[in-house]
Amino acid sequence: MWVLENSSADPFTGTWVEKGRIVTHLDTFSLDATTFTHNGTRYLSWAQQDPAIGGNTNLYLAPMSHPWTISGTPARLSVPTLSWETVGYKVNEGLSVLIRNGKVFMTYSAGATDSNYCMGMLTASASSNLMNPASWSKKQQPVFRSNAATSQYGPGHNSFTVSEDGQSDILVYHDRNYRDISGDPLNDANRRTRIQKLYWNAGGTPNFGIPVPDGATPYRFRSYTFPDRFIRQVPFRGRIDADMTNLAESQFRIVIGLAGSGTVSLESTSNPGSYLRNRNYEIWLDRNDGTTGFRNGASFTGRPGQSDSAAVSFESVSAPGRPAGPPARTSNGHARQRDVHASSREKVHAAAPHALLSAG
Repeated sequence: MWVLENSSADPFTGTWVEKGRIVTHLDTFSLDATTFTHNGTRYLSWAQQDPAIGGNTNLYLAPMSHPWTISGTPARLSVPTLSWETVGYKVNEGLSVLIRNGKVFMTYSAGATDSNYCMGMLTASASSNLMNPASWSKKQQPVFRSNAATSQYGPGHNSFTVSEDGQSDILVYHDRNYRDISGDPLNDANRRTRIQKLYWNAGGTPNFGIPVPDGATPYRFRSYTFPDRFIRQVPFRGRIDADMTNLAESQFRIVIGLAGSGTVSLESTSNPGSYLRNRNYEIWLDRNDGTTGFRNGASFTGRPGQSDSAAVSFESVSAPGRPAGPPARTSNGHARQRDVHASSREKVHAAAPHALLSAG
């Protein structure tokens, strides 16, 4: 691992100067270094091979005395031992750190770089000694992995950033949109960079969801009156619930309406090709069967807002004069039609009957 320095405020115009190699405790293969600052200390985290352990790469952490020198003895935080970390290769690599809600989250990637490639996560208390390996706990299952339904394979080597307005955390990663690879996957150079919104569980931990399909960005719809509830499909019935651990059940893409120009449809993220539709004045998630009846039932037309003058109501194409859309939960837990509204800022609302739902 080596360091380049640029003293210019704009690194695209400045001159890069090589500062030298970062010397670690081992003179072995190392990669994927990243830095972060916590409680006044800058740390370097990276992946490196240890011949005494075997395998490919482990995860290490050390404080830095300046930008190209670590100090003290590095701490080994993780060794690939779980089944999903050792498919093809025994690999932990590609670290990224996110500090939030009193915790330090360190994501990493594991396994062969084919469809088995996935993301794991270590967690430590923000008040703990990060150099003590005992401060860190490892998730026993991947937090982000391939999804055949969305045709996304081998997601990993992520980083974190924020949206332009500073309101949303963004997950950046790479993957492929095909599964089968001929030969060594390291020689397949077709991984592409993707971004999607990162969500948070009620307990303050990140919820990565699934790698979303190619195409339009999916949204979630939060109740204005019941802000802890989101529209979801369980299974294939529309409802609003507070328990959103299965994030993808509550994500829908706003696409051009199946009924044609001037209408919109809501396509499921976890079941591409399935849409929220009006069926006997209840909301269902059904597969598009190509019929005129389905296209009309799964399409909505924008009208002046009924519950919010700054919004737009969606009127069911299959039931003109009767606004329809994302559901309100009834006494049996299922959903009946209620008003749906969308603002000019792409926030979507629904009344239940006087609730508003916003997308985010």
